[in-house]
Amino acid sequence: MPAGDDVVDGDAPSSAADAAPSADAAEAALSGVLDGTDGDPQCVLCSNDADYFLYDPGSVEKFVCWEHVSPHSAAVDGEEPRPGRPVALSL
Repeated sequence: MPAGDDVVDGDAPSSAADAAPSADAAEAALSGVLDGTDGDPQCVLCSNDADYFLYDPGSVEKFVCWEHVSPHSAAVDGEEPRPGRPVALSL
């Protein structure tokens, strides 16, 4: 590679907004949402009680049941988070 050329990692986040959400941030968001919730949270996609809280800063903050959480699209219970993939915390 010629001198002066920069190598760009295509998998690296381009900004803090692109970074994967932290479990601590998800826990804080969950605490705030639960404080404003009356009763047990319900899944936003069906009438079941929620089993998980999906969180991705600025885009996702919702409750889902076990049938509507996908380990392919969410980092479930401490699994390594990745950019663009929300954290799913068990309730």
